[in-house]
Formats: sequence, structure tokens, C-alpha cells
Amino acid sequence: MERMPRLEFLLENLERHQAKKHVKNAVKEWLLASRSVIESVIDTMEEEKTTPVARKINISKE
Repeated sequence: MERMPRLEFLLENLERHQAKKHVKNAVKEWLLASRSVIESVIDTMEEEKTTPVARKINISKE
């Protein structure tokens, strides 16, 4: 019977660490996804800068 509290303590610690690990992984995934979105926005902004602009050419009827 002495081992029962120890076993419960061990199981509680395992549950806590697993939860902590899952939260840590979720945060990492969120950060990676955010980074991907930010990089896409930056790429889009850079593409807009290099996109050629149409210019009107005046042709005289001489």
C-alpha cells in the first residue's frame, strides 16, 4: 500500500509532462505557421514592387 501514493504521484507527473509537451509542440507549430504566413506576405509585397507598370504612350498623328 505504500507504493500506491508513489504510483499516483508518478502518473500525475507523467500526465503533466505530456500536457506540457503537447502545449510546447502546439506553440512551435503555431510559430512555424505564422512564420510561413509572414514570409508569404513579404514575398507578395516584393513581387508587387517588381511588377512592371503599364505606361501610356502618346502617338501623334503627323
